[in-house]
Amino acid sequence: MAVLVLTAKATTLGQTHFYGQDALKYYSYNNLGSARAQGMGGAFTALGGDISNAAVNPAGLAFFNKNEFSITPIFISNQTTSSYIGNNITRNSSNLGLGQIGVVFSNKGVGSRKKRSAWGINYQTLANFNNDYSYEGSNQKSSIADYFAEKAYMNGASVQNLRDDFDENTLMAKTDISMAYWAYMIDPFEDGYIANELSVPVVQKGNVTESGSLGQVNLSYGINYDDKTYLGASLGFQNLNYSLLTDINESFPEGTFFKDYTVGDELYVSGNGVNLSLGGIFKLTNSVKIGANVVSPTAIRVKETYNSWVNFRQYPDAFQEDYNYLSTIPNDFSYKITSPLKTNLGVSVVLPKKVGVISVEAEYLGYSMMNIKDKNEAKWSSDQKRGIQDEFKDVLNLKAGGEVRFGIGRIRAGLNYLSDPHRNPSQYNSKNILIGTFGVGVRNSKLFADLAYSQIKTLSAFTPYTLENPENYSSVGLDQKKGILAISIGTFF
Repeated sequence: MAVLVLTAKATTLGQTHFYGQDALKYYSYNNLGSARAQGMGGAFTALGGDISNAAVNPAGLAFFNKNEFSITPIFISNQTTSSYIGNNITRNSSNLGLGQIGVVFSNKGVGSRKKRSAWGINYQTLANFNNDYSYEGSNQKSSIADYFAEKAYMNGASVQNLRDDFDENTLMAKTDISMAYWAYMIDPFEDGYIANELSVPVVQKGNVTESGSLGQVNLSYGINYDDKTYLGASLGFQNLNYSLLTDINESFPEGTFFKDYTVGDELYVSGNGVNLSLGGIFKLTNSVKIGANVVSPTAIRVKETYNSWVNFRQYPDAFQEDYNYLSTIPNDFSYKITSPLKTNLGVSVVLPKKVGVISVEAEYLGYSMMNIKDKNEAKWSSDQKRGIQDEFKDVLNLKAGGEVRFGIGRIRAGLNYLSDPHRNPSQYNSKNILIGTFGVGVRNSKLFADLAYSQIKTLSAFTPYTLENPENYSSVGLDQKKGILAISIGTFF
């Protein structure tokens, strides 16, 4: 999975934030669902009989011959090493979440051809965004105040604008540059603005906390004809929740006005959308099956709320104000994301004497067809669409998995090859990724329990602020290792 270069600063329509990066973040997910499916690398397009089929290929529900309930908690551990201006920091974090929960009801067939049918309702976490890391470095070139000074100039903000955009009673500003002005971080200079504190070095320490998930509820139906043809459909209801909390503290050992200040940003994103999945599995022989599935793009309506704040400590008598904390008025913005079209084609082979199964598949994701749109801003929407087409390409991912059975026991393994969707990868992109998975399980006529583990290594970056001259600011390089442990328990009834 190619992970994004995140930018903390541009989140309103008046700024130039590229929302295609956000869409890629939300829709670059790995194998989740049941532990059985995870242990086999998610290669279930040509397999059935697992509740994860509701999201992978609903035709697989037609293989159920018993009712089933299952639940899958997941434990995710993150180890993130940040590199900023020559300094490295490693931080570990973890969280417990819900990978999947659902029920399938199997029905006997009617007539000579319809052998069985099944319908199910299932919740599945498609993406988990939880992460936490820090960075620090001694900056000899710039401060975040330079960002606010450049932004004020580029926006053509007059001093009167910055004064009018601030409420002295609530200590809240309409814009972050007005907030910076009233915090004395910037001042007018000639025909523009300049940072008030010009001393170097600037000792910078920052924190970033991401949380949330993309989840989907599937209402699915599968039908079995002649024990050879299996068809299915699933309606998916997606729910997106994401938050990004950042802060950067700058201290000035040689400072004239400030001892230090901390600037923070808070971004909260939520949305809901619907998609349709259609699939089929076809038995060529008693041992060989092929499967195909297509998932329509999800049209998800997104609302985000963004605000900034600053807390500062000044030297005695530096300024004539008695406050030391300011913030911006929360800004709400709504837009629509159209996710990539997704199709899968797979083949599965039952091993001799039915001691196991092997499955392989190819997954197509149309990242270049994603779309970001605001119906009230045609030019902005067009720019976002053009940016997506320039930045991303369609990809083909490969998945393979196998299961060996011995009595009530199961051993599973899988392999994923995930292609980088960036047209022009940077040093911070993860390029193409190879992921190995492993799983074990036991089951009898009434109960089952499965366990799966996988580890993913990705490269990405976070940019605390940007300046017109790229040589004057730095990005935080992020090397992340994510381990996912899934445990499924279920019962037949």
